[in-house]
Amino acid sequence: MSEYRPVIGLEVHVQLKTRTKLFCGNLIQFGAEPNTNVCPVCLGLPGALPVLNEQAVELAVRSGLGLDCRVHETSLFARKNYFYPDLPKGYQITQFDRPFATDGFLEVADAQHAGRVRIRRIHMEEDAGKLLHDRLPGLTAIDLNRAGVPLVEIVTEPDLTSPAQARAFLAALKQILQYLDVSDCDMEKGSLRVDANVSVRKRASDPLGTKTEVKNMNSFANVERALEFELKRQIGLLASGHSIRQETLLWDAERGEARPMRSKEESHDYRYFPEPDLPPLVFPRERIERIRAALPELPRLRAERLVRQFGIPQYDAEVLTAERALADYFEEVAMAVRDGKTASNWVMGDVLAQTRQRALTITALPVRPGSLAELIRLVRNGRISNPIARQVFVTMIDSKREPAEIVETEGLAQVRDDAQLEQWVAEILTGFPSEAERFRAGDQKLLGFLMGQLMKKSRGKADPKLASEILARRLSGT
Repeated sequence: MSEYRPVIGLEVHVQLKTRTKLFCGNLIQFGAEPNTNVCPVCLGLPGALPVLNEQAVELAVRSGLGLDCRVHETSLFARKNYFYPDLPKGYQITQFDRPFATDGFLEVADAQHAGRVRIRRIHMEEDAGKLLHDRLPGLTAIDLNRAGVPLVEIVTEPDLTSPAQARAFLAALKQILQYLDVSDCDMEKGSLRVDANVSVRKRASDPLGTKTEVKNMNSFANVERALEFELKRQIGLLASGHSIRQETLLWDAERGEARPMRSKEESHDYRYFPEPDLPPLVFPRERIERIRAALPELPRLRAERLVRQFGIPQYDAEVLTAERALADYFEEVAMAVRDGKTASNWVMGDVLAQTRQRALTITALPVRPGSLAELIRLVRNGRISNPIARQVFVTMIDSKREPAEIVETEGLAQVRDDAQLEQWVAEILTGFPSEAERFRAGDQKLLGFLMGQLMKKSRGKADPKLASEILARRLSGT
């Protein structure tokens, strides 16, 4: 066990879910041809003036409220000056000393830790462009479609004490932002990007150590891997008598290592000053409170309510609230059938299995909650058996037909006719005479085997209760 304690803080850049950019009317289209969604504003041409996207501000405020931040009525935009090929203006419009939201928190739990991670600030800013290294042999190209895309940057306090806890924080943050409908948080599309500040110290009471910043982590798993690597590297250096150099590192997922990119900048390196082309952002308290009142029920509270309202286990509630759309789907089914556990079993079982197998989102699943509820009622009313219901569910997805129609047209209704059931029982006893004799001799578990064969013979259509009664009567000779 190392004598050093990890100290981790995260900076999470989240793309806001708007149609257009932060300061101009260009569309945001992932995968569009390079440099097709640009204009004088996002190209930084002389005389072009920014106009703030109102929807982006509302989404930003929603994120701040959802993370229990203090949302300020007045905030300021600033220019962050640095020179890089993907930044056409030579500066980034962001917020510096007066962000729109501060002093929030997020409750986080993983296998070893549970507690509150403080959020220092959330500020709005525009994204930079993108460097393309694979379009022109030996050259780097620049795509400015992303320049000006609206972001919020969520900055935590250095409260995280392990790579696993950092990963748990990001998972919880992503879940809340998706519930709030602030962002799709798709890391593959760059909608959520993470930088990590890492240092170590021997005791919690010691001053913070020299930190490094790790960038270029494209998944939560890679965030965890990169932090583990960097912590091990820093501890190794300190243990061997060396010091830590404050620098920015790039994570190489293929090699499983972080390599130096540049010395780490401080705020004075960026020569921040107030953005002269934008007035202070004033967002009245009344409007902030209207947004607060319209916030959806967030995952932790929703899970607690589902346990109370529908009597389902805590584990079920946590699975079902992983996504807002999934929780909505479950609630509609549960309310329609008035049976939370049966609804939970179906949604956590067949519904999730089919969406994963077919790579569908829950909103794209052809079987809507009302149709699944109808299917559950067919089982409850004895019209079909559970095995048949599962077959019908798959057919509902493939054919987009309703369950009653499928049961009727394909002859899947449960057979309750005594004569037909008697015939199937007779055929099973004839086909498996030794098993029937062993049952009569006292091997009671063979009743389950014989019933399984009967259901197989009937293709799942035999009424299990009636068939079991007839089978038991025939086996006993009555």
